Amino acid sequence: MAKVLIDTDPGTDDALALMMALNSPDLDVLGVTTVGGNATLAHTTRNALRLLEYMERTDVPVYRGSARPLRGRYHYGYYFHGAAGPGVRLPSPKAAPHPTAAPEVITQVASGRRGGLVVVALGPLTNIAKALALEPRLAGWIKELVVMGGAVEAQGNVTQHAEFNIYNDPLAAATVLSSGMAVTLVPLDVCTQTFFRRDEGPWVSGNTRTARLARKVLANWFRTHPDRDRYDLCDPLAMAAVIQPDLLAYRRAEVSVETEDSERLGLTVARYGSGRVKVASGVDVDRAKGLIAGSIAGV
Repeated sequence: MAKVLIDTDPGTDDALALMMALNSPDLDVLGVTTVGGNATLAHTTRNALRLLEYMERTDVPVYRGSARPLRGRYHYGYYFHGAAGPGVRLPSPKAAPHPTAAPEVITQVASGRRGGLVVVALGPLTNIAKALALEPRLAGWIKELVVMGGAVEAQGNVTQHAEFNIYNDPLAAATVLSSGMAVTLVPLDVCTQTFFRRDEGPWVSGNTRTARLARKVLANWFRTHPDRDRYDLCDPLAMAAVIQPDLLAYRRAEVSVETEDSERLGLTVARYGSGRVKVASGVDVDRAKGLIAGSIAGV
């Protein structure tokens, strides 16, 4: 079983990805670290706690992370994900987040499992960049950092140039992607190929708690977005890349991020040929969707 930390900003697709991870027999989730992005840090932290309690996985600790990017402020995604983030109502959490801050716990867990930890980053990379600032050796300690982020050949989803997670903290993304860490980047290029259509409902079959919740998340999202006929499975695809890496094709690259030019802020550029970043460039869509739906349902 892969030992994983999940850094996340739930978020509808984050919630689906968390269901996948917690249901997967191939992953041992050591903890969840939260970051602002899709919603405020207060909302993303409560959302993570709520989901873990709903799934009866209170054994997985939650650690609060960054409320602001390295520079400026986050541009929240309520317009996409709905009120408070995941677009569904869950009971208020009984548990509280662990007192250790997310960057510290990332460093501590990686130090204790050198070469044996996978970090899955589903939001802005602020926590990872702060962990690197605390301990630069972290880049060599982590086995793999799987990042949902970037628009390499595809058009951005915030601006023409930028994808949401990278745009929300381009300085952190630039720091992490140039750190020498072994990174697998799952950009919009493949995420926008992997989606559920409105008319494909109920999307996830079965009567497990997570199957029922996922159907509600997706039904509410389509109901509040009547002009959209598809839901891109961005964070679930990044989680699928952890569970079954051969679902995607990759190209080695050195990746840079625009941090200064306001018009091109968050632009992600890959220079292919060599480098520590594996950029996903293709996906077996049918297999990926099957794994996503099956993992969410817990089958």
